[in-house]
Amino acid sequence: MKTITLPSKMRGVSMVGWLLIGAVVVVFGSAGMKTIPAYLEFNTIKGAIVSILQDSKVSLKSESELRGELDKRFMINNVKAITVSEVGFVKDAGGVSAIVDYEVRENLFGNLDLAMTFSGKFNKDGRQ
Repeated sequence: MKTITLPSKMRGVSMVGWLLIGAVVVVFGSAGMKTIPAYLEFNTIKGAIVSILQDSKVSLKSESELRGELDKRFMINNVKAITVSEVGFVKDAGGVSAIVDYEVRENLFGNLDLAMTFSGKFNKDGRQ
């Protein structure tokens, strides 16, 4: 059986290949570093809303009282993506629901932006 040997120039990844791999890693790494904080902040918003809705007396509170409690939690957790006025509270026969719908834009490179939209309807039982 004949063995095929490769010339030394054909082994491994070339310098251009490494540059392309590095460029791809930098782009995806930068995108990840820009998106992770937005998703973490959404989880913080979600947790604050769910904790307010889990109160046993939430259906007896007015909308301004709910907003006041949510504002305190937003200040403690340093939420900057939305304000309390952008959260909608709906009272119905099933209890109280909170509706969140917002968009976060982060600059990636030059005039290229990442747009992330977050929305959710949270019910008293903690479901989204």
